[in-house]
Amino acid sequence: MKNLVVVALVTVMMVLASCGNAQKKAEQSKLDSTTIADSIAKVDYSDCSNWIKTEIDKVSGDTFTGAKNTLIVSTDRGETGLGIFMMQGIDGGLILLIQAVGAGSCIDEEEKINILFTDGSRLELANDGEFNCKGEVTLYFGDKFGKKKQLEELKTKKIQTMRVWTSDGYVEEDFTKDNQEEFYYVINCLIK
Repeated sequence: MKNLVVVALVTVMMVLASCGNAQKKAEQSKLDSTTIADSIAKVDYSDCSNWIKTEIDKVSGDTFTGAKNTLIVSTDRGETGLGIFMMQGIDGGLILLIQAVGAGSCIDEEEKINILFTDGSRLELANDGEFNCKGEVTLYFGDKFGKKKQLEELKTKKIQTMRVWTSDGYVEEDFTKDNQEEFYYVINCLIK
C-alpha cells in the first residue's frame, strides 16, 4: 500500500511539473507571437522604399524603377502559378510582366488575362507582347497604350483571382491577403 501511495505522489508531482512547463511554454509562445506582431505592425507599408527600387545604369545613365521583388502567386511554392513583376515604363506608365507556369508555355499575341476583384467586378486584358513559348505575358498601361480605366481598377481594387490563358489552357491562382497587399502597394508606388 505504501508503494502505491508513493507511486501516486510521484505521478501527481510529475503531472504538476509538466503542467508548469507547458504553461511556461505557452506563455513564452504568446510573448514571441506578440513580439512578432509588434514588429510587423511597426512596418510602414505605405513607405515605397519597402516595395520599389530605382537603379541608374552607370554606362548609359538610364534610370530604371521597378518592384524590389517578383510577386509569386502560387499554392505549391512556385511549381505552378504566376510570377508578376511591375516596373515603370519610359513614359512613366506601367509595365506588368507575368510569367505563367503550369498550363503550356506558349502565349499568343493578344492572349487573354482575366481578373476577378474582391468586390466581384471583373477585368479582361490582352497580352501586349509578341507570341512566345516562354510563358511570358506583357501588359502596358499609359502613354500610347492608354488603358487608364483598367489601370485605375488595378490601383484601387484588390485582386481575388487572376487567370492567364496559354495555348494549352490557363493558369489560375487566387491571391492571398499578402499577395493583394503587395500588388496594391507596388503598383501605387510605381504610379504616383
